Amino acid sequence: MEVSVREAADAMGVSDRRVRQLVAAGRIRARRVGSQWLVDGASLPIAPRRSRPLSPTEAWLLLAADQAPSGRPGRWRERRDRLRADPSPATLLASWAAARGDRLLFATREPGGVLADPAVVRSGLSDPRAAISAADLAEGYVRRDDLDAVRRRHLLRPATGRADVVLHVVAVLPADPVPPLVLAADLAEHDGPRELARASELIAQAVRAA
Repeated sequence: MEVSVREAADAMGVSDRRVRQLVAAGRIRARRVGSQWLVDGASLPIAPRRSRPLSPTEAWLLLAADQAPSGRPGRWRERRDRLRADPSPATLLASWAAARGDRLLFATREPGGVLADPAVVRSGLSDPRAAISAADLAEGYVRRDDLDAVRRRHLLRPATGRADVVLHVVAVLPADPVPPLVLAADLAEHDGPRELARASELIAQAVRAA
């Protein structure tokens, strides 16, 4: 069944703009009819968004801050407390953090070379802390200004089938290694039972220490 961009956004709990980003990244299927996009409902993520995404700034304050930021400590603590008490913290975190950057999928012959690139900070399934074997996949963060150069160096092309490379494109790189909640959000977006379980473990550890 095909749905409009607005209907897809409502089903996922995200903005229309985010749906168009996912279409451009190849994460959901759609076709253009005139000036409108029709989204293949079967390609929408199985797990719906549980909350509207935070703004990129708010998402990074939540994900990367070890202590409450000076500007809005109450909101930061409230969100950490919600994660601590939620029965499915991984899906909640993934919803809040959806706008932290663009998640682009690529294919390449040598994904390992991407992880060795100094412009890429590994995360998700490529982070050893994930404890999930994914030798044939490279996942990490890259600055938006460096994306084109990384694509040329590793002959990355948009994935039309199974992706070999997952790049989270951001304005400023996170720390290396990425903070635990960043890793948890990346794992949760894979939406598999092992990834969600590990993401929940990482969240529990991070909010317990906060």
